Amino acid sequence: MDVITIESKAYHELMGKIEKILRFVEKEEKAKREYENRLVTNDELAGILGISKRTLQRMRSADRISYKMIYGRCYYDLHDIEEAIRNRSLYCNPQNLKELRHNFKLKSGRIKDGTIG
Repeated sequence: MDVITIESKAYHELMGKIEKILRFVEKEEKAKREYENRLVTNDELAGILGISKRTLQRMRSADRISYKMIYGRCYYDLHDIEEAIRNRSLYCNPQNLKELRHNFKLKSGRIKDGTIG
C-alpha cells in the first residue's frame, strides 16, 4: 500500500468539495422522494397529459392507471404516472413529461426565475 501525503490546505479543500457533493446528493434524493410522493388531482393530470377528465375516467375503469380515492376525490401518484408512461400503458409526448417535472420543480420552489435554486 502506498502512502500519499498532501498539504493541510489541499486536504481541507478536498474535504470541502466532498462535503459539497454530499449536500448536493442529499438534496437531490430529498427532491426525488418529494416528487415520488406527490399526488395530483384529476384537473392537474388532465392538463399535464393534454386529455379530458372523461378520458382519465375511462383509463381508471380499464385499470390502465392507478389512483387513490381520498374523501371522494381521485388523486394520482406522479411516480406511478411516470411509470405508466415509461411502460407505454399511458401515451404522452416527451414534452408533457418534461413539463410535468418542470412544473413540479416550480411548485416546490426548486426553480426560481428560470434557474434551479
